[in-house]
Formats: sequence, structure tokens, C-alpha cells
Amino acid sequence: MPEGAAGKSAWNSTAFTAVNSGFNLLRHNILIGKTADFFGALNKKPLTLSQSDLAYQLVCMSSQNNTTERSGTRLKLVDAAVMLMRQKGFTATTVDDICAEAHVTKGGFFHYFKSKDHIAKAALERFHEGKVKDFREAPFRLLADPLDRVFGRLDFSKKASGGARRVTKGCLMGMFAQELSFTNPELRDICGDIFVRIAKDFEKDLGEAKAAHPPRIAFEPKSVAMLYVAIIQGSLMLAKAAESNAVLAENIEQLRGYLQTLFDVTPARVGRPGEQALSVSSN
Repeated sequence: MPEGAAGKSAWNSTAFTAVNSGFNLLRHNILIGKTADFFGALNKKPLTLSQSDLAYQLVCMSSQNNTTERSGTRLKLVDAAVMLMRQKGFTATTVDDICAEAHVTKGGFFHYFKSKDHIAKAALERFHEGKVKDFREAPFRLLADPLDRVFGRLDFSKKASGGARRVTKGCLMGMFAQELSFTNPELRDICGDIFVRIAKDFEKDLGEAKAAHPPRIAFEPKSVAMLYVAIIQGSLMLAKAAESNAVLAENIEQLRGYLQTLFDVTPARVGRPGEQALSVSSN
């Protein structure tokens, strides 16, 4: 075959693959009703693309589809790791377990993650981001008085752990910190950093409450915030051992009593149904 003919044949093969991918994407868009932009562009401007431009643009269209699919596969793997590692721990969870739960091949796993340690880091971040979102959108955030937000956080913490009706599955950071503190310093340090971030979030409300309502007993917001983290983490472990969230609720109420003593407050019902506000003692 002449050199020119061979080159043209090779380009035709590439163009056919690209065009086929492009038409598959167009067919998908027709099914979901997203064709206005595609046909609108054709009506506004004549199609004067060169062969290389056409191939490039259609391949890019196909690549965008593939990128979405790849990110979805990665997320399935991470979510499977979160679920299994909360249930079984880090050591007992294998890569094969994660692949089976996510319905992804082992080759697919190693396309995204170098090792089980690598996906464990992603699982920690995924789990923490979910909790951050829950607490950021929690009703207590809307309370104007920082002292109400302090006590509202305690109420939300009980509900976020499942309340009295079901047993908590535990905290992934707490599980890893217990299991890996001496064997995996990198994961242990990630857990420690997340604990500090949780405490800093509570420390802000405690500091504002201290400024707005001078406490009866001096305290450092940072230390009390870390006490909150310790009580929550320890109580989650005890709740799993007892197969009951009762101990978690009891310990949060003990913390509530301690904070009420610091601020010299007594519980009082106000006009917000289902929420507990506070009245500051005049003493």
C-alpha cells in the first residue's frame, strides 16, 4: 500500500473510533434530553473542522464521560473501605474484600490506589468530610447565643450517633487510632490531626460562650473541647462493647452537667419546640 494511503487508512481508523465515541455520547444526551447545546452550536456556525480537530474534539467528549465513570468507581471503592473498616477494622479488611463489596476488579483497585494504606487515608478523609457536613448543617448552628450552640452540639452528637434506637457503628478515626497507634504512625497521625480539627470547631463556640457569659469557674476552651472529643470517642467504644448507645447518652449528659457548672446555668424550656435552651443564673 502506498505511504499516503497507509497514513490515510490509519487516520480513518482513529477518526472512526472517535466519531463512534462521539455519537455514543450524543445518543446518551438524546435519551436524557440534553441536545440543545449540541445542535445549537451546529446551527450557529458551519462545521469547518479539520480532520485532526474533529478527532480531537470527539475524543475529548468521550474522555469527559470516562472521567466521570472513573471518579464514580473510585468513590465506590472508598465507600466500601469505609463500611468494611468500620465493621472489621483495618487489619481484618483485605483489598479483595473491598473489591468484592464495590464490585470492582483488583486491577481497577490498583488503578486508583497503590495499597490498602493508600485507600485507608482516603477512607478517613471521606468519613471525616461526611461528619463535618452533618455538623456544619446541624440545627444548633443557627442558634444566635453561643452557649445555646454549645449545648445544642451535645444534643446533636447523641442523635448523630444513632440515638437510643440503634447501636453506633463507631468512629473510623477512633477505630484506627486504637488499632494502629503503634504499627502505623502515618495513619495514627492523620487520626490525631482530625481529632484536633474536631476540637477546634467546638473550641470556637466555647470561647464565644465564655466571652458572652463569664463563667463561674475559669476554664480553657481548648482543654474542654478536647475533653468533649475524648468523651465522645471513649463512649463510642463503650457503646459498641455494650451493644447499646445508652452509655454514650449518659456520658454526654455528664458532660452537659459539667458545662452547666462551669457556666452556672440551669435548663429551661423556651419557645423552640424540641430544643433545650438555657437560662443563666443571676448568682
